[in-house]
Amino acid sequence: MKFSFFSSILMTYKASYNVSTRILRSVVEECEGEVRMTEQEQRPEMKRSDNKHELRHGDKNTKRSHTGKGSRKLLWLGAGILVVVLVVALVWWKPWGPAREQLSADAVAQSVLNQYPGEIIHSTLKDGTYLMQLRSETGLYDVQVDAFTAAVQSIKRLESSPQAEEKTLWSREQMKAELLKQRAGEQLISLELVEQQGSPIYTAVVKAKDNSRQELTLDPYTGEIISSKAIKSPPSSATGGTDKEPQFLSEKQAEQKALARVPGEVDDVELRGTNSGNPYYLVEIDLEDGREATVQVNAISGAIRSVTWDKDDD
Repeated sequence: MKFSFFSSILMTYKASYNVSTRILRSVVEECEGEVRMTEQEQRPEMKRSDNKHELRHGDKNTKRSHTGKGSRKLLWLGAGILVVVLVVALVWWKPWGPAREQLSADAVAQSVLNQYPGEIIHSTLKDGTYLMQLRSETGLYDVQVDAFTAAVQSIKRLESSPQAEEKTLWSREQMKAELLKQRAGEQLISLELVEQQGSPIYTAVVKAKDNSRQELTLDPYTGEIISSKAIKSPPSSATGGTDKEPQFLSEKQAEQKALARVPGEVDDVELRGTNSGNPYYLVEIDLEDGREATVQVNAISGAIRSVTWDKDDD
């Protein structure tokens, strides 16, 4: 197909070249003939000098002849230029070439979906352009696509998806308030923000009135409880004794212990290590001089384990 197409172009150019060459050759030959005739007329001829009337009459005829030949020359030259222009226009238009075919709506839609995952919910064809609406995870888009090449000409978002809005991580205080509202009547033992499989998540331990405990997994963006499981109480001693479960200090008691060591304003309190058998509170305190201290308090005995200064080495 390509060979036939280029052969047609080559033959057309060759034909136009031959026609143009013939026309120009004719014009050149005619001009050369006129030059020879003019040279011959300018040579001295054997005529009677006393016949002035005939000489003048001959000059007029010669001028008329030159004028007519000049007009014919311009006519031939104009015709040659016109032929060349027509041939070039014909080659440029290429009426013998195959006509472009419009692609189907399904083919164009598939091409768009290969670039922009989602769903085409509307499609119309207008003036060689498909006007489509694409719904994706990020919103609704207006897409204009060339009906012959499936090339995306423009894409514009009409509306954004609520799921695409940026999520905000809840603070510990927000999560604590939401959890106590959902689990009214229960005691919050611990609440930690941890990372699981590369994503942040809150874990909490709550204690019911019957002293049973549950470990909860919470969505860090909505406060929704994702999962929960019961925490088994440790077995009784072999002697049959009734060992009581150790009682943890409350957050308020832990704050008082920490402020007794480092006076200031409590910024946050967090219970950790409940599952490891070594529970403790981390109490963050802001001082008036701008320094910050983190006091670690034993959650059972209330003993101060350590004091860490964020902005000072003291």
